[in-house]
Amino acid sequence: MIRDALRYEWARLTTIRSTWWLTGAALVVGIGLALLISALSAHEFGKNPPSGSDIEGLGPFVVTQLAATGQVPSLVGFLLAIVGIFAWGHEYRHGMIRASLTALRSREALWVAKYVVVGAWVVVAQLVTMLVSGVIGEVLLDGYASVLDGATFQTMAWQLLSTLLLTWLAMAFTSLTRSQAFALTAIFLWPLLVENVIRLVFVLVPSLNDAVAVTRLLPFSAQRRMTDVLSEASGTFGDPLSAVGGTVIFGGLTVVLMIAAYVAFTRRDA
Repeated sequence: MIRDALRYEWARLTTIRSTWWLTGAALVVGIGLALLISALSAHEFGKNPPSGSDIEGLGPFVVTQLAATGQVPSLVGFLLAIVGIFAWGHEYRHGMIRASLTALRSREALWVAKYVVVGAWVVVAQLVTMLVSGVIGEVLLDGYASVLDGATFQTMAWQLLSTLLLTWLAMAFTSLTRSQAFALTAIFLWPLLVENVIRLVFVLVPSLNDAVAVTRLLPFSAQRRMTDVLSEASGTFGDPLSAVGGTVIFGGLTVVLMIAAYVAFTRRDA
């Protein structure tokens, strides 16, 4: 039954136009930004030869499109996460979930297949984007810095995990709410606005100033620590968090939502 569900989900995923549009957009955005970062860096280094501090973290910056700074989210990761939102969103929006369950007759198999197939898809797309970005960086920055070095490949591994967790979190949230529009709004609104507002409240309210460090535990703030190469961690759950600490927090939330989504999907009406 699992094998049938995997084939079914693969066919569904690869025959939806949005899958190809989003994957193509992720590739174009990721590679385009890497090209821009590399070209601008090479131009600047041509006028002012770089020192050690100038090229520190440059490889990770190029392949993650600056997500490795810990200050900005991964645009590629969020674009690919939308593939996960549509994996459940299209089913409920167009009433196809009943047809899917009729064809497979196993809710558990369908649930597993969606997470496996979509997860594999976004990981491969993210990996291709980073590898092409790295090759571009190597060509344009040849003689100035090595882009595809050990530190870069380590950051790439963390970025792959980050993208996978984000996609699964988005899928679980969509499955729980059964609302594609709400999930699309929330996945951008929470990390870009809500968490920043919470952090601002802690900064502006005098009685909360001493507790501002607790905002590092916010899920998407923790996610950014998974690829941050600029700030040295003071411990797994210190301030700032380590990559492992960020993974535990963000991954923990993802697992909780996935469990809730599984229970809801297997028990409630389609």
